Amino acid sequence: MTDTLDERSWVILSATVTGYIRMAAPVGSRAVNRLFGLSYSPATIRNVMADLEEIGYLTHPHTSAGRIPTPKGFRYFVDNSDFSKGALPAGTPKLESLLEGVLSDASPVDLLDVLSTVMNLVTRITHYTGIVMESGVRNGERLLSFEVLPLTERSLLAVLITETGMVLKKVIMIPEGLGAAEVIALGEDLNTGFRSCTLVRIREMLMKEIEHLGRAYVEFFSQVLSVSRQPELKLFRTSSFTDLPEFSSAATLREIMVMFEEEAALFRIFEELVHEERGVSVRIGSENPLPALQPCTLVAIPIMNRNVWLGSIGLIGPVRMQYDQVIPLMVYLSRRLNQWVEETAPLLPLGP
Repeated sequence: MTDTLDERSWVILSATVTGYIRMAAPVGSRAVNRLFGLSYSPATIRNVMADLEEIGYLTHPHTSAGRIPTPKGFRYFVDNSDFSKGALPAGTPKLESLLEGVLSDASPVDLLDVLSTVMNLVTRITHYTGIVMESGVRNGERLLSFEVLPLTERSLLAVLITETGMVLKKVIMIPEGLGAAEVIALGEDLNTGFRSCTLVRIREMLMKEIEHLGRAYVEFFSQVLSVSRQPELKLFRTSSFTDLPEFSSAATLREIMVMFEEEAALFRIFEELVHEERGVSVRIGSENPLPALQPCTLVAIPIMNRNVWLGSIGLIGPVRMQYDQVIPLMVYLSRRLNQWVEETAPLLPLGP
């Protein structure tokens, strides 16, 4: 038997994986026959299961006559099942109308709130843990617009919008030696003179040009250019792991909870997934780089504005995740959310 399974072996592997996902217990040949009504005899199923075990798709717990899928078996099941047609799975008819209601009143400026609302809905449907990651603003992003608005006699609100639609706001005190009208005019000059430049390039050029104008000018633009946004992460329904038999061990559950606190490590995982895949990423068991994630499956999608990564959403659950529900759902969200961003987010032409 080769790693490319024939039809009989594939049918029996698929039935074994599906049975294990449903029961969270080893699956025997009679159970496969009874649950799925296969045309093969229990003896034939047992022989095929033994072959699948020999090549690493199933394993045989010592205390049971049944078998369970290995991560390799789950990977073959995911890669060869017809999950990616984009139709929403049964039991999620309300999600489409709820999602459209959210998107109709939203802007990519509110991306974190939109993704959080969506994942709150999704975790209620799937009962898995949800992650929302907003990538933050990078120095390589380009300026779309900049505006300075008066707040009080000595304070202003600086509003900077990048090419991805991210809005950065900061209250700035007017430096001694400058008036409000003068500062607002400086903001207008920045808006017209540096549009489409990267933030890091603006910083370099401005600080060279205004140094001779005096301390007040340098102080003002230093405040403006210190506006930044760090990556943000939100988690939903982390308690779902307490309901799963795979995580009944207090030590295993503790490792999962500690891992959720490692925001920098989670951010790196999502960032790496963007470079590897632009669609739905499925990382099963040991395919996950963090040891605490290796009893889990992570299904994630990036949110993109052309070639700019805005953030990602993901679901984390057991390796015996309900892939037939989760993958079509994430395929649908990938298409719809990225379409919404493309249609509504401002984007400048990407220049040199």
